[in-house]
Amino acid sequence: MRAAINKWGIKFLVGAFPANKPTLITGNGAMLKLAKLMVSSGVRRPLIIADSFMTQNDNLSALTQLLKDAKCQFTIFDEVVPNPTMLEVENSVTLAQSIKADGIFVVGGGSAIDIAKVVAATLTNGNKPKKLIGMMRVRNKPLPLFAVPTTSGTGSEVTVAAVISDPISHQKAFFLDPDFVPLAAGLDTDLLASLPPAITAYTGMDALTHAIEAYIARVHFNDAQSDALTAIRLLLEYLPRAYKSGLDLEAREMVALASFMAGYAFSKQGLGYVHAISHQLSAHYNTPHGLANAVVLPRVLRFNKPHCLKQLAEIESAILGCDSEQPKQQLAHNFIKRIDQLSDELQIEKSLDGLLEKDFFKIAKQALREANDSYSVPKAMKLKHVIRILDAVKAGEREVAF
Repeated sequence: MRAAINKWGIKFLVGAFPANKPTLITGNGAMLKLAKLMVSSGVRRPLIIADSFMTQNDNLSALTQLLKDAKCQFTIFDEVVPNPTMLEVENSVTLAQSIKADGIFVVGGGSAIDIAKVVAATLTNGNKPKKLIGMMRVRNKPLPLFAVPTTSGTGSEVTVAAVISDPISHQKAFFLDPDFVPLAAGLDTDLLASLPPAITAYTGMDALTHAIEAYIARVHFNDAQSDALTAIRLLLEYLPRAYKSGLDLEAREMVALASFMAGYAFSKQGLGYVHAISHQLSAHYNTPHGLANAVVLPRVLRFNKPHCLKQLAEIESAILGCDSEQPKQQLAHNFIKRIDQLSDELQIEKSLDGLLEKDFFKIAKQALREANDSYSVPKAMKLKHVIRILDAVKAGEREVAF
C-alpha cells in the first residue's frame, strides 16, 4: 500500500491543513533542554526511541538521569534499523503500551523519527499502524512527540511525512498528515559533532536535494520558497566545513538549520524524481537514502534543466549574491556544475555498487508511480528517461543525454 497524493492533493493538504513548524531549540545541550520542555508540558511516561549507537555509547545517560530526577517512568526502544519496517513500528507500540506511554521522545536519524511519528499516532488511533498508511488518516491527535535528530539531512523533525519499508514487496509505505509534525525539536551540536564525514556528506546532500526539489516544484508557497533557497545557500557554504571538521560547531549548527528549513519546504511543496528513484534504490538494495539522493541528483537536474531554467537561474543568482547579466541557460548550467563540484569535494561516489540492469525496468516503473502519484514535478519523465538515469548511475556518468 502507498499514498496516492497528486499535485493537487499536496496543494489541498498544505492549503487546508497547514503544518506548523515545531518549537525549535538549537545549540549546545539542546537534547536536555528539550527533555525539560517535555517534562514541563506534563509528560510523565515517555517512550524513548533511539538509534542503538546512542545507547551503546552511553549518550543517553544524562537524558535518563534527568527523567529519573523528574520521577518519570520511561522505557527505551533502540532497535532502529535503516529503512525501518512495520516490525520496528509494532515492537515500539508494544513497548509503549507496556508503560501506558503519554509521550514520545526520539533521538536518532530519519529512520528513528519516522518510527516515532507512526508510533505516536498509532497509540491514539486504534493501535494498528497499517491503518494510517496514506494521506490524512490520523483522526485523533498523536501523543506529544519531541524529536532530536542526530543527523542533518532528513528534516524528519519538521515534516508531515513518515516512510516505512516493506522488505518483501520492496515498496515504501508513505504516511502523510500534518499531525505527524513533532511538537518540538532540538538540534544538538554536541550530538552532531560526532557524525562521521561520510554520513555528514550523505545526509547533507539529502537536505540539499530536499531544498532543490522543493524550490523547483510546481506547487509554490512564499515561506517555503524562501526557506528552500536559504537552505541551499547554507548547505553550499557550511556542509564542506562540517565534512572537513566535525568539531566545527558553527558549521554543524548551520547545516542542521538548513536541514530543518529544507524539511519544512518540501513538506509544503513536495519532492521530485530524485527521491522517487532513490526510494526504489534503497528498497531494492538497502542503499543509504542520502547516498542514493546524492548520486541521482546531478542526473535528474540535467533532465529538469530545460523545464525549470528560471528557478535554477534564481538559485545561482542568489548564491552569487547579485543579479547576473548572464543568460538563464548559463546560470542554470553553472548551478548544476556547482553541485558536481560539491559532490566531488564531499567524495560522493559517481556510481552505486550492486546496481543490476535486470532490476531497471521494475525500479523505473515504481519510481514513475511514486512521482506521478505524489509530486508536482517540473516535467514528467517517461520510462526511458528513468532507465537512462539508471544506466548513467551504473556507468558513473553524470552527463546524461535525454
